Amino acid sequence: MDDAQAPSAAAPSAGTPASDSAPGIPRPPWSYLWQLLGLLIPATIFEGYDITIFHLCTPDIAATFHLGNQAIGMIASVVRFGTVMSFLVIAFSDRVGRKPVISVTVLGYGLFTLFTGLSRGLVTFTLFQTCSQVFLASEFGMAIIIISEEFPDELRGRAIAGFHMAAFVGVAVAGSLYGYMAESAWGWRGMYLLGIAPLLLVAFLRQYVRETARFLAHRATLAVHESWREHLRTHLELFRGPYRGRLILVALLANSVGFVGGPTITYFSLYAKRDHHWTSPQVGSAVIAAYLMATVGTILCGYLLDLVGRRATTSVFYLGAGVAMAVMFQSSGHHAILLGFMATMFAYQGARTATATLSAEMFPTEIRAAGYSGTIQTLGQLAWFISPVLVGTMSLFVGGLGNAAALCALGPIFGAVLILLYAPETRGKTLEQLAL
Repeated sequence: MDDAQAPSAAAPSAGTPASDSAPGIPRPPWSYLWQLLGLLIPATIFEGYDITIFHLCTPDIAATFHLGNQAIGMIASVVRFGTVMSFLVIAFSDRVGRKPVISVTVLGYGLFTLFTGLSRGLVTFTLFQTCSQVFLASEFGMAIIIISEEFPDELRGRAIAGFHMAAFVGVAVAGSLYGYMAESAWGWRGMYLLGIAPLLLVAFLRQYVRETARFLAHRATLAVHESWREHLRTHLELFRGPYRGRLILVALLANSVGFVGGPTITYFSLYAKRDHHWTSPQVGSAVIAAYLMATVGTILCGYLLDLVGRRATTSVFYLGAGVAMAVMFQSSGHHAILLGFMATMFAYQGARTATATLSAEMFPTEIRAAGYSGTIQTLGQLAWFISPVLVGTMSLFVGGLGNAAALCALGPIFGAVLILLYAPETRGKTLEQLAL
């Protein structure tokens, strides 16, 4: 973006962002855009905190419930199924609006995270965690949709990257607390009890976040006349209409990234702590360092998406995630594992940012939420859903956890090939142009 278009430090909110978006859709002033980003960023902080809890507490949860590799993988897959179910919540926003849905999702996530900390058995732990994932994934997805619809086209990639980047705050908080909490009387449950902070955000979201201009324009012309049956039929067009090819492509890309996220987030701490005798503080410090690199990867990816293009940037981050993951799970030395973990998270978070950007751009307003959720959080979660079970089972036959997890590194390499062969270049185009 040219300097003349960017908000200056002296006058950050005087005007409306320059953009070549669709006629008739007003652009919010800069002051509101930065306020909006500030209000939505906690969604990714909560995600970073939640993922880090699972990263760090897996050995402790396994010890509490006497779980082996296969059982841990099964629990992780069941809990992740909540993300798949988030489609029902996010798609609802195509009917009622973005603002009311994101407020409800923040509230639901906070409550079920609290219930997780209070659970007293494996069944209730799994149930509450699954429900919390429904709302967390919905909250995160709604934030991406709102940013995509409100920010100027030339800033869309960087705005989504900035949103993803804030996950490091949640990671840093969780990693810093773990070394103390794990040794306290609260144990891993205390980490979940601290997750009630989202409840404080609901009032601010309801008061200060506006409905997106694109959704209001859509509702004024079409949605007010649309019955629930017609609304459902519109969403079914994702699977059988002109956008089916895009849905399949982005879902395959999301799954290729899931083969990195599923095994890494589920098994890293177990691999380091149980198989290589790391201490709890060492694991916590490693997670903070890795997510710091993930933040760098997210920032770099966001700038490259807007400056170089979607296809080249996404394919490079996919390849990097695959190679780094294989190195991490095939290493035995402390420093080699740590560097591999940091490189994996650097590339993985960049790949997630790029995939989310593509998904939010490739569907029209009337099905954008359903398209994003269907590709990223439903069909795109299949690899995340099966890979922990797959790795846990394969570890019995391929010589251990490290070998089994390293095989999943083929996923993002396959994704990079798909991008180069089939993904369109969306850089610099309006959402309305891309919907054609």
